[in-house]
Amino acid sequence: MKKLLVVFAVAVSLAACNNAADTTADAKDSIDSVANEKIEAVDSTADQKMNQIDSTAEQAKDSLNKIDSAVKN
Repeated sequence: MKKLLVVFAVAVSLAACNNAADTTADAKDSIDSVANEKIEAVDSTADQKMNQIDSTAEQAKDSLNKIDSAVKN
C-alpha cells in the first residue's frame, strides 16, 4: 500500500508541474522577440532621423554655396 501511495504522490507532483520548464522557455522566447522588435523599431527611427538630418545639412550646404557663389560674382 505504501508503494502505491508513493507512486500516486509522484504522479500527482508531475501532473502539478504542468511543464513549467516549457512555459519558462516560451516566456523567455516571447520576451526576447518583443525586445528584438523594440530594438528594430528604435534602429529604424534612428536611421530615419539620421537621414533627415543629413538631408537638411546637404540643403543648408547647397544654399550656402549658392550664396557664396552669388557674392563672389
